[in-house]
Amino acid sequence: MSQYLQPYQERYPHLFAPITIGSQVFKNRIISAPQSMNNLVTPEGYFTLDAAIHYGCKAKGGAAMITTGEARISLLNGSGHSNQINLCDETTLRSLNQFSDFLHIYGAKVCIELSHSGQWALPQYNGGRSPMGPSAKTMPNGNICEEMTEEDMDYVAGCFAQTAVMAKRGGADMVNIHGGHSWLLSQFVSPLENQRKDKYGGSLENRARFPIMVLDRVRQAVGRDFLIEYRISTSELIEGGMEVDESVEFVKMIEDKIDIIQCSVGSRRNSVSRGVMHPVHFMPQGCNVYAAEAMKKAGIKIPVATVGGINDPELAERILAEGKADLIAMARSFVADPNWGEKARAGKAEDIRPCIRCMRCADIGGGRVNTGTKVILQDFKTATRHIECSVNPNHGRSWMEPHLQTTGIHKKIVVVGGGPAGIQAAVTASKMGHEVVLYERSGRLGGQLVHADDVDFKHDMVRYREYLVRQAGKSGVTIHLNTEATPERVRLDNPDAIIVAVGAESAVPPIPGVNGKNVMTALDYRAHIGEVGQTVAIVGGGMVGCETALQLAREGREVELIEMTDMLAADSTFTERLLTLHYLEHDYDPSTAMHLHETDGIKARVRQHMNTRCLEITPEGVKVAGPDGEKTLRADTVILAAGMRSRAQIRDSFYGAAYDVIPVGDCVRPGNLYKANRSGYDAALNLSTREVF
Repeated sequence: MSQYLQPYQERYPHLFAPITIGSQVFKNRIISAPQSMNNLVTPEGYFTLDAAIHYGCKAKGGAAMITTGEARISLLNGSGHSNQINLCDETTLRSLNQFSDFLHIYGAKVCIELSHSGQWALPQYNGGRSPMGPSAKTMPNGNICEEMTEEDMDYVAGCFAQTAVMAKRGGADMVNIHGGHSWLLSQFVSPLENQRKDKYGGSLENRARFPIMVLDRVRQAVGRDFLIEYRISTSELIEGGMEVDESVEFVKMIEDKIDIIQCSVGSRRNSVSRGVMHPVHFMPQGCNVYAAEAMKKAGIKIPVATVGGINDPELAERILAEGKADLIAMARSFVADPNWGEKARAGKAEDIRPCIRCMRCADIGGGRVNTGTKVILQDFKTATRHIECSVNPNHGRSWMEPHLQTTGIHKKIVVVGGGPAGIQAAVTASKMGHEVVLYERSGRLGGQLVHADDVDFKHDMVRYREYLVRQAGKSGVTIHLNTEATPERVRLDNPDAIIVAVGAESAVPPIPGVNGKNVMTALDYRAHIGEVGQTVAIVGGGMVGCETALQLAREGREVELIEMTDMLAADSTFTERLLTLHYLEHDYDPSTAMHLHETDGIKARVRQHMNTRCLEITPEGVKVAGPDGEKTLRADTVILAAGMRSRAQIRDSFYGAAYDVIPVGDCVRPGNLYKANRSGYDAALNLSTREVF
């Protein structure tokens, strides 16, 4: 018997059971949910080579069906963002067929997502034309939405049908029609968005007419053998919007017209729901499974897919085994580890690189960073169009691979520091055949990630740290804990190269009283939690300060959060910041994910002080100067979250101790997990691919 047969049959029999849908057989229950990236489509809307590699790696990595990002169905209207697949031009068929051929090698079904943004369409992507939707209104971004006529509906339904045929001609096996997340079809079904007084508004039967028109037109165009998946916001998570019971009734109306129903949640009208629509680390894994489960309990006969923050194969197996869904849709899990499926099938789930659900992959490239909470959808001016993942340092860099051939020269490499940058460097270098020795001055690996252990909403970070430590243990790296590396000690190893990952330390601002007995840093407070009083003042409102405030408030303390600028959590990504600020203003309770609009008026114990400068720390608290003048904020304990400072002196002491000395991570410049992982990975590539003369 194959060494791989037993693991997936015994551990995940439901996850890897084939399923026949229509005339097509899916090799397992894992489907790759729709996902767009800035490097996957040209400005003209054609697939790039990066797209074939990005989606192809998901197919190679075990997904039974791969869904692309959004394809625009019309060049006249409907686009809510750039870089959409252009299915309106036959020239697209060249790249689409090549793309499909590549994915089919691995037995994966190819699915193209079709969408129309409706009232959220942006004029700059539609020739300056105003958006249109079920009802006339002024949108939060200032755009004027026009009410669709029956002629408009007929035109859009025809566009959906024509582009579905284009997908079929391009080698796709199916389409995903986006009827959720407040796009056009969702807008018609929503009692909040659809305020029409004619036969397309009012009752659910009326509101469903246009989506049904679209589905009938698509089915007529593509035939029965071509599959149709429909994505729905089962709950819009906003007062007056679609709720689960009504969504179930809607699906009963359309289930004979489609082959799969994918149950998501959320609405662009409620920007905070973005962090539940794409669950961030505040949400429990699988927080949206209830939506699919409601469909199953209601007797929906077609296969039901669940989506949203499912990263663990054990959880995926349990969802299927308990009959809560028939298919598991994932997007970010395959970004963090494209081999998610194959590792699970081989019984090597512990080697799956876990997604930490930070939304960096979705937010950074599109410029969704350092933005206010009132932004719902707009053309962000801070876009980098760069592809990033906090935990997968190779994500989005397939173009580099031909230029990164290893020289085959094996070196002796010493890594100083066992944080994420150091571990990433050590493990990567070891895999490339080098002899690696790692020194860590403390008694455990993980660096600053160890501070996540006792924080309620940092379970994903804990899982990632545990993954790193496991990989270090398996890699063959010689690890010395409780060992302070010095240039003199490292020279005794006679290394060819030293990778310096000594990190950073808390910056202590020059505030009078900063050395008082009631003062500690955000990095140290968990180790001294018994000394933290009932009232706490936190100096610094970046992500570290905000997360510290959240955790202490969750534990029942009264918190004063002090920030010099006018913006809290300015160093975070858009989605993460939305949820962080939400929970600073409301009690942190992940169970409210299903009812975000019902948390209004429930206040947390965090009082925010923006544009406020800390003048002095006293035994009684903190003297500050803000918009209301000078005052004293009473506090038993003062926690400093005023940033980090690189250990530059220690870093620089290693120069000259080996032929190559490469600093990585926070000791170069304090940053985030993405920068730590990327710099550690790059250092190993540097030493492995550079010619030696």
